[in-house]
Amino acid sequence: MNKKILTAIVLFIVVLIVGLELALHRNLNKGPQFRTEVVGRGDIERSFVTTGTLTPVSTVDIGSQITGKIIKLHADFNDRVKKGDALAEIDPAPFKDAVEEDEANLKVAQATLGKAQVALDFAKKEYDRNLELFNKSMISAEDKENAEDTYLSAKDDVLLAQAGVRQAEAELESSRTDLANTVIRSPLDGVVLSRQVSLGQTIAARMQAPVLFQIANDVKTLMVDCDIDETDVGKVKAGQRIRFQVTAYQDDTFNGKIIQVRVAPETTQDVITYKALVEAENPEGKLLPGMTATVTVITAEARNVLRISNAALNFEPSLPKAKRTKKTETLAKKPLFNKLAPDVYIQKADGTLARVSIHAGISDNAYTEVISGDLKEGDVIITGLKSGRS
Repeated sequence: MNKKILTAIVLFIVVLIVGLELALHRNLNKGPQFRTEVVGRGDIERSFVTTGTLTPVSTVDIGSQITGKIIKLHADFNDRVKKGDALAEIDPAPFKDAVEEDEANLKVAQATLGKAQVALDFAKKEYDRNLELFNKSMISAEDKENAEDTYLSAKDDVLLAQAGVRQAEAELESSRTDLANTVIRSPLDGVVLSRQVSLGQTIAARMQAPVLFQIANDVKTLMVDCDIDETDVGKVKAGQRIRFQVTAYQDDTFNGKIIQVRVAPETTQDVITYKALVEAENPEGKLLPGMTATVTVITAEARNVLRISNAALNFEPSLPKAKRTKKTETLAKKPLFNKLAPDVYIQKADGTLARVSIHAGISDNAYTEVISGDLKEGDVIITGLKSGRS
């Protein structure tokens, strides 16, 4: 091989080895490389997820208090009704006949009372006249007593006739009520959820009135009946905000507010849960009773606050023993994590690290609120070590 070529190859290898050693030495002296982020402001929300079922705020079962045949239907499924609107009608003919009969009976009772009152007036006059004659010794005691007995008997007849009038009035009022009940009306503003009666069907009133219609109050407001696990129930209280989604509208998010947490436990397959009732607005009417909701319960939240990554709270500088100095040994002696006053590390403009203490607020899965401390917006904070070489 040519001597010049051999010399060139040797020189190239020497230069390559020297270059590699210099690069390695430079990388070793660089020390650890850190992941950083800039401290900023944002929202923090602590929450957990559960499921629930949409229900009306209240439902009313509408029945019939009388027996009869349905001759008209005025409402059907999904119809919106107002309080007092007619839902159905029962054949009124037999009830009209009963009213006319009771009206006639009342007139008879009133006439009987009138006769008894006339007889009482006459008996009273006779008794007063006989009493005056008796006091003058013009009639015997027996005649006076007979007049008195007639008078007292007439008083009893009036009382009996008065009772007969009251009874006839009550029967007439009952008949008129039955006649009015032939028109079945809605007791509230709402929506007809179900109709369980058909035209021509005969309704038989029993001890418990048969359900003909079920009406829910205005479905522009619904309830979400949530199951809260026993591990989470301590975080839930009335007034907390929630949001939820339903499978029918997966791109929409609906909002609500917890109005009650029930203390009675429910056990299903050894799992204990508690019911939380949520009031949810439904202005567009998209939500329907019975839908299953995936509910996010917001237990704490802070808006537009100074916040740091949770990774920064868990970072502790750690250097190889050969590279430790007195300064880095002191820096690495970070106290145990304290939720209220933890330490974090910032990177100064010259690349050195500084430990600062903060007062922490609420946390979620990503961020923690900074309530106070030596940290300000714009600081560069250490969140961990970079992997590999840079």
